[in-house]
Amino acid sequence: MQYVAIAAAGLSAIGSIRQGKQQASMYRLQAQQATLKASRDALQYEQQANSVLDRVLQNNATAAAKGFAGGVSGFSGSAKLVQERSTKVAGKDVAVLQEGAKSALSFGEIQSNMLNEAAKDAITGSYFDAIGKLGMAAASWQSGSAGTTTKAPIVEGKWSPA
Repeated sequence: MQYVAIAAAGLSAIGSIRQGKQQASMYRLQAQQATLKASRDALQYEQQANSVLDRVLQNNATAAAKGFAGGVSGFSGSAKLVQERSTKVAGKDVAVLQEGAKSALSFGEIQSNMLNEAAKDAITGSYFDAIGKLGMAAASWQSGSAGTTTKAPIVEGKWSPA
């Protein structure tokens, strides 16, 4: 009966290790997903920044064209003022979007690092769990075998074989 219990403990220990490795694989996959999501988010910020720059170029071109169409220089006076103002606002928007891209990448890296550490902890924990199970089985074996030894009874002060 003890052999069955020890075999079961051994299989349970192997199962713990396999479970830890599967959990670690899951964490590593999530780490890769976090990195990819951060890259995608950063790319979206960059695309938004490019859209802002496209709009400012269009606005500045429109202001210049209206100035020249009105018979004045499109790069001076009120046309120039409109261009400078739209460029300044766009510059602030682009800076905010670029900071968002950096933040997204940093957050993704932090999350990825945390998940990779969790993967390492899952494997380490599974080995400790397996060692604990094997230790319990060994202790059970030890206590079971110690209790099954027989001693010869002593009858009237004399030893007699069992």
